[in-house]
Amino acid sequence: MPYAILRFQKRKAGSVAACERHNERKKEAYKSNPDIDLERSKHNYHLVSPPRYTYKKEINRMVQAAGCKVRKDSVKFIDTIVTATPEYLDHLPPKQVRHYFERALDFFKTEVGEANIFSAVVHMDERNPHMHLCFVPLTRDNRLSAKEVIGGRDKLVEWQDKFHDHMAAEFPDLERGQSAAITRRKHIPIWLYKQ
Repeated sequence: MPYAILRFQKRKAGSVAACERHNERKKEAYKSNPDIDLERSKHNYHLVSPPRYTYKKEINRMVQAAGCKVRKDSVKFIDTIVTATPEYLDHLPPKQVRHYFERALDFFKTEVGEANIFSAVVHMDERNPHMHLCFVPLTRDNRLSAKEVIGGRDKLVEWQDKFHDHMAAEFPDLERGQSAAITRRKHIPIWLYKQ
């Protein structure tokens, strides 16, 4: 059964540079992630070009433009991973794979606001194609609040439902996995998932 996969990771100021180095492939070697094949990195592409500054400067610019009050421990941005079951993407032609990620981007433009998205890069150099979509969690009234934008368990279930419905409209083979609200499952760390 193929599934549309959506995962959020809240990021504070201290992890911005490391995230940028990974997403934008700014390192010469990736010992912590042996799945990355740098020979295939030339096939990666952006759907939202990264800022002309660093992620950190762009996030600070966006937060300042919104006039937000920021605490030292505030979540500055959300690193979203969008993908699908590996076997499903393996059988799609490259144009359809790109369309899959473009469709996901359209979903986020509606849900979090296009102006809040500062990077969307598709990695084709790992085992499973996936998109890192980064956005600043600004509310409609210009407050920085990951808690309000992403929410807790119930709101995350809503996110998954809405994302599945949006993607399945054009990719009808995709199924909605069983909700964590029903299974009481906890998310497993990425390193464990890769094993």
